[in-house]
Amino acid sequence: MSQLSEFCRSLSSIAAKRNIRYLVVAKGGKDWAAQVIDAFAPLYPNPLFCGEPLSAGMDAIPFKKAKLWLGRECQMLTFNGHNGLDAQALGALSGTVVGGGILLLLLPPEWFANSDSNFNNRFSQLLQHPEVVVLEPNSSLPALPTPDLGEVDSVVATEAGLPFGTLTACQASAVEAIRRVVTGHRKRPLVLTADRGRGKSASLGLAAASLLTERNIKIVVTAPSFAACQTVFRHAADQFGVSYSNQKFLELGKGSLTFIAPDVLLSEMPSADLVMVDEAAAIPAPVLHTLLSRFGRLVFSSTVHGYEGTGRGFAVKFRQQLDKVMPQWRAFEMTQPIRWADNDPLEKWIFNALLLDAETASSGLNPNTAQFECLDKGQLLGSHNLLSSLFGLLINAHYQTSPADLVNLLDDDSLHIWVCRNGDNVLACCLIVDEGGFSPELAAQIQRGQRRPRGHLLAQSVAAHLGISEAAEQRSGRILRIAVHPEFQQRGIGQQLLSSVRLWSQQRYDFLGTSFGYVTELLHFWQRAGYQPIRLGLQKDASSGYPSLLCVQPISELSQQWFAKARILFAIGLTTNACEAFREMATEEFLPLLVESLSLQVMPAPLPSEWVEHQLSIYSQGGLGYELVLPALQQYLYHRLTHVGPSAEQATLLLAVAKVIQRKTWQDIVQQFQLTGRKQAEQVLRDFVCADLKKNSIARSE
Repeated sequence: MSQLSEFCRSLSSIAAKRNIRYLVVAKGGKDWAAQVIDAFAPLYPNPLFCGEPLSAGMDAIPFKKAKLWLGRECQMLTFNGHNGLDAQALGALSGTVVGGGILLLLLPPEWFANSDSNFNNRFSQLLQHPEVVVLEPNSSLPALPTPDLGEVDSVVATEAGLPFGTLTACQASAVEAIRRVVTGHRKRPLVLTADRGRGKSASLGLAAASLLTERNIKIVVTAPSFAACQTVFRHAADQFGVSYSNQKFLELGKGSLTFIAPDVLLSEMPSADLVMVDEAAAIPAPVLHTLLSRFGRLVFSSTVHGYEGTGRGFAVKFRQQLDKVMPQWRAFEMTQPIRWADNDPLEKWIFNALLLDAETASSGLNPNTAQFECLDKGQLLGSHNLLSSLFGLLINAHYQTSPADLVNLLDDDSLHIWVCRNGDNVLACCLIVDEGGFSPELAAQIQRGQRRPRGHLLAQSVAAHLGISEAAEQRSGRILRIAVHPEFQQRGIGQQLLSSVRLWSQQRYDFLGTSFGYVTELLHFWQRAGYQPIRLGLQKDASSGYPSLLCVQPISELSQQWFAKARILFAIGLTTNACEAFREMATEEFLPLLVESLSLQVMPAPLPSEWVEHQLSIYSQGGLGYELVLPALQQYLYHRLTHVGPSAEQATLLLAVAKVIQRKTWQDIVQQFQLTGRKQAEQVLRDFVCADLKKNSIARSE
């Protein structure tokens, strides 16, 4: 046996005895990487390879599909970084490695040299940790990690006498807490939180099985996707000895276990004796709040430090809501790992490298002495405490903060970071990204919906949704995130931070803007800072559960020229769509925007004719969309019918009147005019506008 094979066998033995996992780095070319893989392969019969395969025919998971493997397990994860590292995939798949296994990271030698990537430089520094095993060709093998013989009790094994099929005392207590939601008083929901590998979803399944054994009960499980909660069903089925093949409905014991998607659960309101909400942090807050009002027995579970976001922000904000509506709610946090032992080297390293466990600063904060400044990327790279404090604040403020955001903070030159801080302790932060500055040709293509340059949401939205192409030509700054430490909110710090950003932006941008899930308090916050709404999204945002509201603050005279037009288009679009696109919107949310629109005093004055023809011209070429161009369509049709009257194109004119004036549903339009679907119906409408514009013109007839 070669020295390399013997070393790998010894390392595997140590990991197995301690029930821990190691990070192993194969630093060298692809031939060396293949040798290291071959040395470990006989020791781990259940491997997983992620990234570009080393050879043809090798089974490998692309980085982009890493998420599909969540919930599965492997003994050896090989992660190929020869063509670049994907932090999101690394964070996702590291949790699939079970105790006794390894994460084998393949990196070329040149990757360790100073590069243009701050993230890579920081990452390579962290690889020098004593518990990271680095293997290089033509170099001596490193010393084996020394086992701590005092940690034998850290090995997870089934403890004698534990109920419900649980593996640890912590898991048994979690199952008991879940059961009390059913056996105890109503209106006392449970919030169950845990890091990955603690058996949170398994605990839901074990609790469901125990309840189904004892009573006739209907348990409903909901989650962002069925894949996110399959572990619940698998563990419940195992307790009854039932084979499981991804069924969404199981009849077990005296009752049933059913998966129902969150939107269907709210729309159909099925009867349920218990509702389990798995990965609750990834479900929009309005959905969670509605569940609270409609079901009496609820369990909300969430991952605290996750690969694609965190439940920390969820835990803080949702608990505040629970305190208001159900003050007798309970919380349980699972801390003991099940897939691996406590103090697992790989978990500690991944958490540190990707800052998954970053927290807000807990001391050294004083608003009276804090400084407002735009950070340099080098400052973040040079201070772990500053980076961790900043990232912890972002995690606390938004559950979707992820490893990809960490990469952007360190490497994206178009991203600017404003902070309010006391030394390394961050009180508040604001992230701004450069957008726009496109050529007139590209701006025109964006306006027509033909091009969508990645990462330019603000510039694209004004051009493509309002038909104002000059906004895409101008330089803009989009505020991605703004966050204030939870202990210092409502003190004006956020407003001071935005004022600093405004002054800094004067020589940089033509306008500033932001897009957020619309709630009235957020609108008021942005309006106090000088931002005004110019577009309300037609659909609810997938993450927030609210329609997105786009707000802009003009800076240069160039942006002032189109801003007034954008405000009028917003006002008329909102009122025109009130009974159609915004019909389902809560009235208390719609009312402030309606009042805002009416305050512009543009109703019922019509749009200028040149605006109408400009928008309809874009629409006829495939840009905008029905809802976006509806005000112009409506005005054009009224004018056309008044001044031109019916014409030979009677059928298409009838379709236009039925939809635009009578506001019939697309389904009714399709059926009435014998079309194949909405897509064809809207194309008929576009073709009608295109042909009619060539014959008739508001501007020419006035």
